[in-house]
Amino acid sequence: MKRAAPSLLVRAPAFAYRRVRAQDSSSLLCEKVDLADLAARHGTPLYVYSSLTIRNRLREFDRAFRSIPHTICYSVKANSTLGVLRLIAAHGAGFDVVSGGELERVLRVKQNAARKVVFSGVGKMVPEMEAALRAGILLLNVESASELRALSATAARIKKTAPIAIRVNPDVSAKTHPYISTGLHEHKFGVPIREAFELYAEAARLPNLHVAGVSVHIGSQITDLSSFTDALRRVAQLVRELRAEAHNIRYVDAGGGLGIPYHGRQDAFAKRVSAYAKAVIKPLRNLDVHLLLEPGRAIVGPAGVLLTCVIYRKKNDGKTFLIVDAAMNDLIRPSLYGAHHDIVPVQLRPQFACHSEPFGAEPARRERAGNLQLPTPAAPLLAETEVVDVVGPICETGDFFARDRELPLTAQGDILAILDTGAYGSVLSSNYNTRGRAAEVLVDGAKHRIIRRKENCIDLLRLES
Repeated sequence: MKRAAPSLLVRAPAFAYRRVRAQDSSSLLCEKVDLADLAARHGTPLYVYSSLTIRNRLREFDRAFRSIPHTICYSVKANSTLGVLRLIAAHGAGFDVVSGGELERVLRVKQNAARKVVFSGVGKMVPEMEAALRAGILLLNVESASELRALSATAARIKKTAPIAIRVNPDVSAKTHPYISTGLHEHKFGVPIREAFELYAEAARLPNLHVAGVSVHIGSQITDLSSFTDALRRVAQLVRELRAEAHNIRYVDAGGGLGIPYHGRQDAFAKRVSAYAKAVIKPLRNLDVHLLLEPGRAIVGPAGVLLTCVIYRKKNDGKTFLIVDAAMNDLIRPSLYGAHHDIVPVQLRPQFACHSEPFGAEPARRERAGNLQLPTPAAPLLAETEVVDVVGPICETGDFFARDRELPLTAQGDILAILDTGAYGSVLSSNYNTRGRAAEVLVDGAKHRIIRRKENCIDLLRLES
C-alpha cells in the first residue's frame, strides 16, 4: 500500500534530505556531507555529529540567559569524545565533570579549562579530589557530610583551598524516567534541603574549605519546566537564609536536565530554551548570583546520528525483523530505558515521491549559520511501509532499537540513521560480545574528520594477559 511515511523528519536543521538528480533519489545529509558517502567510506556502525548544531545550541543558551551573569558548564557525561569537547571549549563554555577521567579529558582539550570546571557526583574519591584541587577548578559540588570531611582533609594535606557548593535535594519531582530522576528524597543524590543549613555551618568550621555556592540538579530529560521553577524557588530561599548567617554565596548551580523531543518534528529550540531560561531565572531575580548551567543532552543530543547497515531481513511467523550491524553495545538507551529514537533511511529510492520543502521548517525557509548555506532538502511525501522490529546481532532479546515500528520498505544492504544519538550514545557504549566500539565523525560544513576511530580486536585485547 501507499501511505505517508512515518518518522521521515529531520531532528535538527543540519540534517536534511537532498535530491540526487542523476538517480532521481534523495540522500540524507549532515550539513553538506552525504551520510551514504560517510557510511561507504568509514563503514558502519558509525556515529556522525553536526558541528553546526552544537554551535547553534550553545549560542541559543547564551542568548536565553543573557539577562543574568552565567557560565555554561557543558555536562561531559552526555558525550565525552575529545573532538566534541574541543568544539565546545572553542565556544568559550566550561564543563561539568563527574569523574577524574572526565576532568583529564577536559584538561587535555584546553589547558586552562579548569577555571570553568564544576565537579559533581556522589562518590568522588580522594585522588579525584586532589586532581581537581591541583588543577584549580571553579567549584566542587559536595553531596554528603562524609565527602565534605574527606575534601577538607585532602585540601589541608596538599595545602589547597577547596571552593565548594553543597548539592541540595529539594524533593521535587522531575517527572521523567525513574532512572534519570535525581531530585526526590529517595534518590542517592544531594543533601536533603532541610539538612543543608547544618552542613554549611560545618563547612564554615572545617579547614581549607571556601563556601561559594549552592547546587541543585533534579534529573535529566525534563520537559515540564515547572519542575525547574519549583526547585530553584527552594534554592533561592536557602541562599537568603545562608547569607543571613554570613555565608558568602556567589554561585547557584542550577544543574542541567532540559529535555529534547525524541518523537517526530523538532520544536523551535530557541523558543524552548528561552522558556527554560525564564523558568530558571524567575526565582533567582534580585539575588545577585552568578548562575552555572550544566546542559548536556540539549546541546549534543540532536547533533548526532548513528548509521547502521541492514545485514539481514528475517520473518518469524509473520513478524518481520531488520537485523542491523549496530547493537545494544553501540546504543543501549532503547534496551536500558525503553527509549524511543526515530529511524530513517539514509537513501530514498526513486519510487519515493519527493518535493523540495525542508523538514521541520517553513516551506521556503533555508537555514543559515555564519557563512554556511545548508542545502535545500527534498522531503518524502509517500512511501510503501511495513511494520518491523529493528534489532542488532547481540545474543540478547533486549538487543533492539525499535519494536513494531512502521518504516519504509527496507532491503538488505540499506543504511539506516538512528536519530538523536549525540547524547548518551557512544559514551554509554561497551565491548559486550567482544565488539569494538563504533568510529565517530565530526562534520563541519562540507568537511568531516574522524574524531574516534573504530576499535579492533587488538585494541580490545591489549590490556589482557
